[in-house]
Amino acid sequence: MKKIISLSLLVLSAAISQSPISATAKPNIIFIIADDLGYGDLGCYGQKTTKTPTLDKLAAEGIRFTQHYSGCTVCAPARSTLMTGLDTGRTWLRGNGEFELRTDPEDLTVATLMQRAGYRTAMVGKSCVTGNTQNPARVLEKGFDVFYGTTSHKDGHFRYPLFVYDQEKKIGLEGNKLHSGKSYDAELYTVRAERFIKETEDPFFLLLSYPIPHAAVLGPEGSVPGGAGKKHTKGHYTEVKNPAAHYLAMVEALDGYVGRVVAALKEKGVEKDTLIIFSSDNGPHFEGGYDPTMHNSSGPLRGGKRDLYEGGIRVPMIAHWPAGIAKPGTSDHVSAFWDFLPTACELAGAETPAGLNGISYAPALTGKGEQGAHDFLYWEFHESGTRRALRQGDWKLVQYDLEKKGKPELYHLGQDLAETKDLSKQEPERVADMLMLMDGHHTPSPIFPNKALDRSPVSETR
Repeated sequence: MKKIISLSLLVLSAAISQSPISATAKPNIIFIIADDLGYGDLGCYGQKTTKTPTLDKLAAEGIRFTQHYSGCTVCAPARSTLMTGLDTGRTWLRGNGEFELRTDPEDLTVATLMQRAGYRTAMVGKSCVTGNTQNPARVLEKGFDVFYGTTSHKDGHFRYPLFVYDQEKKIGLEGNKLHSGKSYDAELYTVRAERFIKETEDPFFLLLSYPIPHAAVLGPEGSVPGGAGKKHTKGHYTEVKNPAAHYLAMVEALDGYVGRVVAALKEKGVEKDTLIIFSSDNGPHFEGGYDPTMHNSSGPLRGGKRDLYEGGIRVPMIAHWPAGIAKPGTSDHVSAFWDFLPTACELAGAETPAGLNGISYAPALTGKGEQGAHDFLYWEFHESGTRRALRQGDWKLVQYDLEKKGKPELYHLGQDLAETKDLSKQEPERVADMLMLMDGHHTPSPIFPNKALDRSPVSETR
């Protein structure tokens, strides 16, 4: 057991000490994050119904990662790991709610580090540093020079929001009534992203955070064959008669919006020198009348949003960078959201903070240097009776209902990607070791106290 922990620390130390690829060649960096897009929702990941030509082309010209993971299975904690380089056992936000990242120097974000490296930074769309709060100032305080979007996740549930923030100013959207209106949210964000690219000198970092295809499941006007088929509802989400068609329209619209971002880069002449990363914050949802089985959104994976099975946390990731990616293709490198911060730091020539859970995947992108590897990946989820999971090599341990001392399940992903064969009884020693890793990795959270996770040891359930 001590050898396993020592190996983890050595790998982490090696990742932190990596030197930047080049102090002079600083690429623009755009991270595009979709909301609740499944692993199987894109053509390049096996989708047969939805057409995603832009993203498929980016994947063909760049690198398509097949073993990339979100930071969590719901929004706020996943985005917190992306921002801070810490997994859900250690990052500040570990669930949804009225919480936000703390002011500097606490919860240092990738945006702040990019600013320090000379980048102009922007967040457009759904905030990745606040939960259900109305505090645009916090976005700017966490390293973003420009902010245009919504700060409360609930405001991102409607395709026609009543307002957006432009910096700290609240801008009313005339004609929008949540379930209908004139200004579709993802369209607004694309226009603002195009403007930022056009007006900003290199280098820049843009976090483009689309709120689709999260419910409300409502495609842009004119995008659904046969009409919208929607009606106003007394419930939270817009009610539609054909959610499967609307979901498909949202994914295809998302692909089109990404195409416009690429076109803006080409028009400016910086496409080759810009790293575009596209991913999703978690697996596909079961909300607003949609079910992932309608379009095989999880692909070959088990489960979806709020699961810690692969369908809830394994997400698509496409990297496109003509000047930096020497060998386009597919990568099976195992990576996670918390790896983005050290990756961006390495590419930007910024100093990478110590104590991260993330390991830069810059070598996997450029083919230069030795690619570090995780000893394990860890997730915890504070809803649904408390859940946690750990991946080590091809082995995956999943434990549900910790509040009731739920039994662990063990799967070998190399032989059983769909997680159908629980091998915990055949591998009791491995289960015990992985439970101890879980126990040792979790740190208590002052804003997300959890008796099931905080008691010591939780591994008494084995």
